[in-house]
Amino acid sequence: MNITVIKFGGEIVESREQLDNLANSIKKLYQQGENIVLIHGGGPQATKLSTRLGLTAKMVGGRRVTCADTLDVMKMTLPGIINSNILAIFKAHGLQAASASGVNIVNAKKRPPKAVSGSNGEVIDFGFVGDIVSIDTSIIDHLLAGKFIPVISPLSADNEGQILNINADTVAVQIAKKLKASKFVLITEVGGVYQNLEDKNSKFTTLTMSDAKKKIADGIIQGGMIPKLEESFTLLEDQLHSFHIVGLQQSDSLLKEIQHPGSMGTAVIR
Repeated sequence: MNITVIKFGGEIVESREQLDNLANSIKKLYQQGENIVLIHGGGPQATKLSTRLGLTAKMVGGRRVTCADTLDVMKMTLPGIINSNILAIFKAHGLQAASASGVNIVNAKKRPPKAVSGSNGEVIDFGFVGDIVSIDTSIIDHLLAGKFIPVISPLSADNEGQILNINADTVAVQIAKKLKASKFVLITEVGGVYQNLEDKNSKFTTLTMSDAKKKIADGIIQGGMIPKLEESFTLLEDQLHSFHIVGLQQSDSLLKEIQHPGSMGTAVIR
């Protein structure tokens, strides 16, 4: 079974045009016989709701620190506001999509305090953030067998029933590994990896894993792109020859990038 796993952030959900572009490409891929699994984030929406509730969002190296109140925000935004909005747009495009919660897919444990890329060596207590223990794709398998497109919100839970926030990029990569996906795509607002984010002509069409690691170490690649790449590298080590980072500024950006790697975004290769 050919499976394409696609992860996109909350900034994409903010734009009706980009969601329409996503739906158009997914519809064509689906018609070509591709099985699609979607995992979405929700950073901008979570930050906006936190602000409305008088909470201050704290990010370290592109990762969200999650106190008890912030965890409630994530419960409201991810499976609630965001997932529902995605399903509604897909319905308008005639796509058979179905909501699936990471709580039923991702078994996790609470992350111990630790230093991460972007924390400058500082040990960070991430609060109610989970590290993945195992993935159960039973629900995904059933949805794919029924010709549905799973739309997964990236919360998780431990064996005691404690819900934990978890990085959507991490969830997407681990689901792709468990499903033995043939393609993996990260959709971002910037639409690729750049030498200089201020210069839109400095996008890399292709980037080897070793080059990307060096650019992270040298500080060229920064912020939220770091965890996206670092998580995805594991797919290149034992499963895929390449993965894609692309935007949705055009109606067929996703489709073109998958068919012609590096044509619309950045293809990161082994």
